[in-house]
Amino acid sequence: MTREDKEKQVAWLHEQFRGVRALFLTDFQGLTVSQTNQLRSDLRSRGIDFKVCKNTLVRRAYEGTDVAVIGADLVGPRAAAWTHAIENAPAMAKVLMDFGKTNPKFGLIRGVLDGKIVQPSEIETLSKLPSREELLGMLLGTMKAPIRAFVNTLAAVPRSFLNVLKAIEEKKSTAAESPTG
Repeated sequence: MTREDKEKQVAWLHEQFRGVRALFLTDFQGLTVSQTNQLRSDLRSRGIDFKVCKNTLVRRAYEGTDVAVIGADLVGPRAAAWTHAIENAPAMAKVLMDFGKTNPKFGLIRGVLDGKIVQPSEIETLSKLPSREELLGMLLGTMKAPIRAFVNTLAAVPRSFLNVLKAIEEKKSTAAESPTG
């Protein structure tokens, strides 16, 4: 890689890291190319970037960004997954944790979430949060509950009235069938 290529790479990475809300460093040593591509594809489908770069270039690209605090962890083979949308952070954590369960050679090193360092245990906790769609579903269910209760209360009055009429009808029909006497 020529010096000019390296400078272009650093400039591109610096632009990528500006405004990053969540970035997780991973150790990918021992993974096959197909496994790495599968992880990259899973992340990309959720709007998350994943890149393997030279540590020296990444250190330069981090300068002046919110993710610069993680620079000390750039030792050995590292790859970074990042997103500019904070709501993608739980999905990113979930994909990385699930991938780590099926690929024991893969590991999380550390992360940055809104400019603060997060440990792998915190990333695991983040991965257990419900997705945005699940949270919206829960919210919708909570919003519908009072309406459903109100409708059931309104329906209870005619239902009770009909039950009383049915009981009277049954009582009269049994009284008509039985011999008086």
